[in-house]
Parts: sequence; structure tokens; C-alpha cells
Amino acid sequence: MPGLEDQLRRPVRGMRDITPEQYYALKKVEDGLSKVAEAFGYRRIETPAVEHFEVLARKAGREIVDEIYYFRDKAGRELGLRFDMTVPVARVLSYRLDEPKPVRWYYFTKVWRYDEPQHGRYREFHQFGVELVGSDSPRADAEVLALMAKSLEAVGVRDYVIRLNDRAAMDRMLASLGVGGSREEILRALDKRGKVPDGEILEMLRRAGLDGATAEALMALISERRPGSEAPDFFSKYDRDLGERYGRIVKALDAYGVLGRFEVDLSIVRGLDYYTGLVFEAYAGEYRLAVGGGGRYDNLIELYSGVRTPALGFAIGVERLMEAAGITRAERPLDYYVYPVTEDAFKTAVEVAEALRDKGASVAVDLGELTLREALERAAKTGVAYFVIIGRKELEKGVVRIRDMRKRVELEVELDRVRGGLASPYAP
Repeated sequence: MPGLEDQLRRPVRGMRDITPEQYYALKKVEDGLSKVAEAFGYRRIETPAVEHFEVLARKAGREIVDEIYYFRDKAGRELGLRFDMTVPVARVLSYRLDEPKPVRWYYFTKVWRYDEPQHGRYREFHQFGVELVGSDSPRADAEVLALMAKSLEAVGVRDYVIRLNDRAAMDRMLASLGVGGSREEILRALDKRGKVPDGEILEMLRRAGLDGATAEALMALISERRPGSEAPDFFSKYDRDLGERYGRIVKALDAYGVLGRFEVDLSIVRGLDYYTGLVFEAYAGEYRLAVGGGGRYDNLIELYSGVRTPALGFAIGVERLMEAAGITRAERPLDYYVYPVTEDAFKTAVEVAEALRDKGASVAVDLGELTLREALERAAKTGVAYFVIIGRKELEKGVVRIRDMRKRVELEVELDRVRGGLASPYAP
């Protein structure tokens, strides 16, 4: 049978095969991020990859709707692959209204977007995120912001900034410029800041109905940045109550010890239509793209349940975060490689392997296709910690030979001791 064409042997465009050295790097990041979320009292959730298309599209925004992997199943139902986890979480809570509030859930899972593949952007990728549902408190805002900061630090990112803004403040700013009517198209244009040239954004603003002077005035306003500690005074210019709210957020962020990591940036608006208040994005080092973002979405769950439920959360693009942090590979070598020199030694080799596995070690038994020299060379290349040799002489003496591949030393260990399980799975 002829081989597949090269195109068919590769993953579907925008998707990747994750081989072991990449998988264990991903798993290490997953464990670190999950540990932080669990420590803050969040509990893990998983939802189906497939959702009803209407659920996904209801408040996503036109651009995101265009990126949904859409299809009809055999019964004719309109379905789509989830593009994030906020919408599925909102759907779950819409029929679990009696869930004790506030709900603290987190996830580490795959999502899909039919976007143009490019640097740092895949069509299938992993998201880590949290959702805090059922609280309107400024302390809830601060908790989620602090958790975002702690999550970045958990994977070794030290040089980062989290830029925040508020959709309510943006509404008042647009009103002060005389911009009325629907603002979604304007916000979508502003969300392109830093991703496309400013001239292109100005043109998008004009197409959205702004005259040239207003568009330029708006671009000048969103170019302003302030330290996070100045957020209360800054937002007070647009709304006194909003300023007071950010006063409490800043106080809480200071208590968490992360206030210095935040700055006010009016160009942060987020592209999803379900955001209602606080919005923010995280940037790591010199990495150009945001590695994560989120905000408050107080009206989303109401769309599905009819019950107003305040909520906020964030999601981190795991592949972007790993790229920004320089995390590319993580080897997971075997603890033991057991080599039966003769056919008669195979049964004993399996017994030894099983005893070591019972102690938690990872153990491979040679399949009889390599010479001892070839097996040793392979073990050295793949980072095996201990190489176990069982031959006729060893069986006669009731021992096994265990070679420490790092220290390059070898000793004999009584077979009964190994069968009973070594005191440590990683050393004789």
C-alpha cells in the first residue's frame, strides 16, 4: 500500500502533534498552574468539546463567531467546538443555579478557533483559566487579578505586567467624545491596538462611523498609561463610584503583594462582547502578544438562565505562555531499564520490573532485539537512571547487577531484596 502524501501525514493546519518531550513540558506547566488555582480554593471543571452553536454564538461577537469550528451532526443539530471555557461554564451554571456562591472553578483544557495560524497562534490550543461566579465584590476582582499574577510566577515568569481597563469607563469616555449608538465595532477596532498599525485602526474607526478628528482624539486617549496604584484617581474622572471601586481593588492587590505588577492601559478593551466592567491582559517579558486576559462578565449567565449573576475570570493561552517563558521541552527518562541477557532470565526480569513498578518507578524491560552494548548505548542516550542486568551468572548467584548510569558505577543487589521492593525506587 503506497504511503500517504506528505500533506496527509502532517497535522491539520493550525494544529500540532505533541510528542513526549513537549507533552511533559506541557504537563509540568499544567501541574504548576493547577497547584496555584487549587491553593486559592478553585476546583477543576471539564465540559464537552462540542457545544450547541447558538450557545457559543450568543454573546461572542462577530469576529469570534466567524472563528468557531461549525458543523451539523447526523441529526441536523448546529454544533461547534468551544472557543473558550467561559461560555461553557456560564452554560453549566445556568442550570445549576443552586450551586453555592461564590463558585470558584478552574480548567486546563483544549479549545479551538478557526483563526489564521501564525507565530504564537494555533487553531487548537490549551487554555488555563479560572471563573469566579456569584460575587460583585471588588475583592473578587482583586482575587482574580492576583491569581493571574501568581499563575505567571508559578511557571517561572518574573518579568511581566498586567494591563487593565474598564468597559464602563470606556463607555463614558466614548460618550464624552460624542460617540453614540452601538460601540461594539469601535471596541473591536481598539482591541487591534498593538496587533496592527495605528493607521489601520484609525481607518477601522472611521468605517465604524467616527470622523477623523474624533478617531484621532480617541487614539490619543487610549495611548495613556498609568501605574495601577493610580487607577482610583484615573477612573474617578469618568465615574466617582468607579473610582471608589478601584480604590478597594488597589487596596486588595496591595495586600496580595502584586500591585506593582499592574498598570492602567485604556487600549485594553478585549474582543469578546460579553465583558461588562474590568478587563485586563497579561504580557510577559519582550513577548509581543498577550499571554492571557480576562475580565468581568456580569450579564453572560443571565443570557442563558434569566437570572443576573455577577462573574469574572481569566484565561491564559498555555502555548503562548510557554513560548514567552522559554519552556519548550521536558524529558522524562526511565528510572530503570531491565535487560535479561538470556531467555531464561526473562521471567525474572519481569518479576523485578513489577516489583519496581509497585514502588512507583517507571521501568522498561528489553524486548530481546538489542545486544547488551546496544541497550546500554540507548539507555545512555535516553537518560535512563539505572540499568539492570540479569544473566545466567546473576541467576546462579541470586543477584542482579544495577548500573548507575550517571555515576558510572555498578553493584550487585540480592534478587530477593529487589523482588521485595527496594527501599527507594530510584536507588539500590
